[in-house]
Amino acid sequence: MAKIEEVLLSRTTISTFNALHSLLNAVGLEMDLESLHGMTLFAPPDEAFSALKQDTPYDLTRDITKLRQLLSFHIIPLRLTQADMFELFKPAAGAADQSGIVALETVSGYPLHLSQGARLSIEGARIIEGDIPADSGIIHIIDHILWPPGLNEASFKGQAPFKSSQPA
Repeated sequence: MAKIEEVLLSRTTISTFNALHSLLNAVGLEMDLESLHGMTLFAPPDEAFSALKQDTPYDLTRDITKLRQLLSFHIIPLRLTQADMFELFKPAAGAADQSGIVALETVSGYPLHLSQGARLSIEGARIIEGDIPADSGIIHIIDHILWPPGLNEASFKGQAPFKSSQPA
């Protein structure tokens, strides 16, 4: 089986992951991904990062601390297939709250919220293609970037100082 880095770079389908790969390397997360055996990566394709540039000129690498927090929000330290995630919504699993939302702790310390309809939704993002195996876990391609609490596109424009609110 291939390393996550190799899987991201070898994709020749409609979605490519050059931006995600470069950003993971910029903050040193590629090594963390390889050491986390049994992890899940929600991977936004290059198109998701390009959409940011259309609206606002920015440089995600301007603040490595924020960038690491952003990318860590896409990683769950458990290997979860789509079937595993659907199982979490069953009453026997007891993972869903009263509104039918499942919270999964990320490497960033903030929870990602899953909801279920005809398809799974992660913080409003849809899984475009899931269950892509890698040595240290599994990758799910999602349709947009997941923003952790306290971060958004404006956080990288340099207009206002970022205030970190680490989870308790």
